Amino acid sequence: MILLQMISRSVFLISIILYLYYFSRRKQHNVVIHMWLIIVIGMLAGLVSQLIGVYLGSSSWSSIQMSFYLYLALIIYSLWKLTIEFKKRHF
Repeated sequence: MILLQMISRSVFLISIILYLYYFSRRKQHNVVIHMWLIIVIGMLAGLVSQLIGVYLGSSSWSSIQMSFYLYLALIIYSLWKLTIEFKKRHF
């Protein structure tokens, strides 16, 4: 489980770096879909990392409950924006 938590934290950090890269290239290239996809992947990795922390006992549910709901709301919003961008580009 600790290995899975380390992997999810690494995915989270990689997605932050990729987001910053795509954010700097958004004017020159059309990378909006890539940016939203990276946001969703990073948020899911952060959410998994927090849930594993609760499972391992390093944090309690009450301490991460608010950030869990915030992550969930941002994931839903990002998926909504991603579907809008897909509809703009592919239909």
